[in-house]
Amino acid sequence: MAKDKPPKTKGVPNKHLHSRSTFLYQAATYLTLHAAALDANEAPDSAQSSGTTGSRHRLALQLASDLQNVSRKGQVRLSSELKRTICKTCNTVLIPGRTATQTIENESKGGKKSWADVLVVMCTLCGSKKRFPIGAQRQEKKSERQPTQAQRSLSEKSAEEPTSIASPMQMTTDQDSTPG
Repeated sequence: MAKDKPPKTKGVPNKHLHSRSTFLYQAATYLTLHAAALDANEAPDSAQSSGTTGSRHRLALQLASDLQNVSRKGQVRLSSELKRTICKTCNTVLIPGRTATQTIENESKGGKKSWADVLVVMCTLCGSKKRFPIGAQRQEKKSERQPTQAQRSLSEKSAEEPTSIASPMQMTTDQDSTPG
C-alpha cells in the first residue's frame, strides 16, 4: 500500500531568508539615511555627534555586507533593483544625492544616438562606478523570438536546395573519366 505524502506547502521557499534579507536592506537604508541627515545638520565643532554618525555608517555598511553574505550562503537571488542600490566595492547603500551621484552619458558620435544613453551611478564613499543602459530595449530571449522574414526566406531556400552538392574537383574527375 502506498504511503500518503504530506501536502505540499504553498508559498515562497526559504521565506525566512527572504524576510531576513529585506530586514537587513531596510535597516541599512534607514541607518544610511539617518547618518547622512545627521552629517548635514551637525555643527563642525560637535565631536560627540560625529562619533555616533560614524558608528551608524559603519553599522549600515556591516548590515549591507551581511545582506550579501546571507543571499550568497542561502543561495537566494536578490532582485536586480536591490542589487543596483548596493555598491559592490564598499557595500554602501547607494542613495542618489546622499551617498551616490547619478549622471547620464552618451558617448555615441556626439550623443546623436538616443538609445545609447547610459546611467552612471558613482559611489561617493569609494568612487566606484556602475553603468546601466537606459533607453535601449532589451532583446528577447532566443527561444521567445519570432524569426524575421529574411531568416524565414533563407531557411526555405536551404530546404529547396539539394543536400549533396558536388565539389568542383569531383566534377572534373567525373568529366575526365567519361569516355569521349
